Amino acid sequence: MKKTLAFVLAAVLGAASGPAPAFARGAVEEPAAPMTLQVAALKGPTGLGMIRLFRDPPDLGAGVSAEITALGSPEVLLPRLLTGEVDMAVLPTNLAANLYNRGAPYRLAAVVGNGVLYLVTTDPGRVSLESFRGGVLQNVARGSTPEFVLRHLLELKGLDREVELRFKYGIVELAQMIIAGRETSGVLPEPFATKVLLAAPRARIAVDIQKEWAAGHPELPTFPMSALVVKKSLLEGRPQVVARFLREYRESQEWVLREPRAAGELAEKLAFGIGAAEAGDAIPRCGLTVVPAGEARPSVEGFLSVFLKFAPEAVGGKLPDDGFYAAP
Repeated sequence: MKKTLAFVLAAVLGAASGPAPAFARGAVEEPAAPMTLQVAALKGPTGLGMIRLFRDPPDLGAGVSAEITALGSPEVLLPRLLTGEVDMAVLPTNLAANLYNRGAPYRLAAVVGNGVLYLVTTDPGRVSLESFRGGVLQNVARGSTPEFVLRHLLELKGLDREVELRFKYGIVELAQMIIAGRETSGVLPEPFATKVLLAAPRARIAVDIQKEWAAGHPELPTFPMSALVVKKSLLEGRPQVVARFLREYRESQEWVLREPRAAGELAEKLAFGIGAAEAGDAIPRCGLTVVPAGEARPSVEGFLSVFLKFAPEAVGGKLPDDGFYAAP
C-alpha cells in the first residue's frame, strides 16, 4: 500500500500552497451561491465518528448541503483528493501530512480519532510486551501505524532486539487465525480485537497499546491516528461552513458514543466493518475524539515524529509547517 500511495502522490501532486486562515471565529463571509460539499470518509474506525451524518444530513446553513461517501481504502480516496473532487475527508493522520508536504491543497481541521490498537491473546502467559521477550509477536499493516507505533514502544522498553515482529497476515486473517486457535497472540485494531474477544472464549486484551503509549509519553498521552482535512479554498471562502460541519461532526460522534448499539446497526447497514453485535464493546475502544488542529498540534507532531524515524516517506519527509494546521 505504501508504495502505491507514494507513486500516486509523486505522479499527481504539484507545488505546495500557503497557510490556511482562521475559520471558526472572526471571519465575515460575502453572500455565496448554493453549494454541495463532497465529503469522504474511510470505513472502519477512521470514519466511524461521522456515521450519523449518513442518516441525518448535517445542517450547514442556507444553500449548503453535503454529499457524504464512505470508501474502503486510502487507495480509493487518494485520487479524489488529488483531483480536488473532495472538499473534506477523514483519513489517516500520516497520510494527511504526506499530502500537505507534497503540495496537496488540504489542511488539517481536527484530529477525529486516537489509537485503536490492542494486543489480543489466548495465551495466559502473555501479560505484557515484556512477556514476549525472546519470542515472536504477530502484527498487521506493515508500513503503517501498527508497525511503527509498536516498534517505537518496543524500543522505549529496550525490547526492540528482544521481540521479533512478524507480518504474516492481514487484519481479517489474523483475527480469524486467533479465533481458530492457529495463532495465540497478535496486535489488532478495533473492531477486530472485539470480534476475537467475542468469538474466542479464552481471548483477552493483554496490552492496551494506547496505555503503553501514554506511559511512555506522559506529556503527550495520545497518538492521533485519524484526521479531518479540508480543502484550502473552502477554508478561505466559506469558513463558517467548515465551523458548522465540525459542530455537526462532534454531535454525530457524541451520538455514536452515547448510542453504540444504534451506531453499530447503522455501521453494519453501511458496511463499515463494525456490526451491531460488537459495537457496544468496540466503540468505546475506538479512540473517537474531536480536537481542533491547533490544539492537537503537539500530539500530531509527536506521532508523526515516530514515522519520521522509521519511514520518513510516509509523512512526506518532514513535519508539516504552520500552514498545515487550520487555525481555531
